[in-house]
Amino acid sequence: MPTLLSFAIAGVFIFFLLARFDINVGDAWRMAKGADPGLLAAAFVLYYLTFPFRGYRWRLLLDNAGAFEEATGRPSLAQSSELILISSFTNSVTWFRLGDAYRAFLVSDRWRVSFPRVIGTVVAERVLDLGVVFVLLLVAGIGLLRGDTASTAGAVLVGATALAGVAGLALLVMRLFGLRAVRFLPARLQNAYARFQEGTLGSFRRLPVLIVISAAVWLLEAARLYFVIQALDLDVSLSLILFAALAHSLLTTIPLTPGGVGFVEAGLTGLLALGLGRADAVGVTLLDRSITYLSILATGGLTFAVRQTIGMQRRGAQGVTEQPPERA
Repeated sequence: MPTLLSFAIAGVFIFFLLARFDINVGDAWRMAKGADPGLLAAAFVLYYLTFPFRGYRWRLLLDNAGAFEEATGRPSLAQSSELILISSFTNSVTWFRLGDAYRAFLVSDRWRVSFPRVIGTVVAERVLDLGVVFVLLLVAGIGLLRGDTASTAGAVLVGATALAGVAGLALLVMRLFGLRAVRFLPARLQNAYARFQEGTLGSFRRLPVLIVISAAVWLLEAARLYFVIQALDLDVSLSLILFAALAHSLLTTIPLTPGGVGFVEAGLTGLLALGLGRADAVGVTLLDRSITYLSILATGGLTFAVRQTIGMQRRGAQGVTEQPPERA
């Protein structure tokens, strides 16, 4: 049901975009059919290349936080990347980014480690992304703070600054007052919060390496959008492409719809319209979202289904093995 509802929301919003911008459906379809398949394939590969980078970074965060100190193993790079993909799929079909909590649960359940500590690494990951995106937005926005693009770019930068400021303040408050603020809670909740705080703040060890990996992830995201635009043989400045790709990432964090459906399409179309015609901007948005949203529903959904099937088979085999022998 959540997946069907997500499709319904996406369909309604696409219809709104086509109607609002007076886009001829036939023209949009011919535009999509005329896209260069090789360049589109490159965009697809670049997007999915971000998952190993994200998986490797999350493993570093988990190691930094000491999540596996008492565990008998740790997830491999392939397993970490798979969990990121499943998380993206879950975020695409549920509200409030529940996929982030779900992957933390999967790690906690599979390797028998502290769930609050693992959730702390996910929070640290989000803060790290926000900080890197903010810096890259500033770099990209320098060339846009003039002429017709100034007001839109300025509004995005103000929003990004506010988000980065809130995130930084939250970390500071956690560091200075977190443990003291919860001392009146029951002991069990105090212990859970302590592990959550250790997971969050402890994740930022080896910060230069984490920043480099995060920057690589977001530059790959911008490269994906670049190849989508090139596939349609359109001309957009590199600064606007980087700015739009990064703003796209901020919009996906809005938890009011699955996968940011509605907000992302409107925001990305509006930003691209600063350098493209209305029809071209909508065409790029729809083609890009077919990679970042629709393909995730397919690949992530398949990965999720396979993982669930294997898990059920494993639990069934363990149940058979653990059954006591029948009495004679």
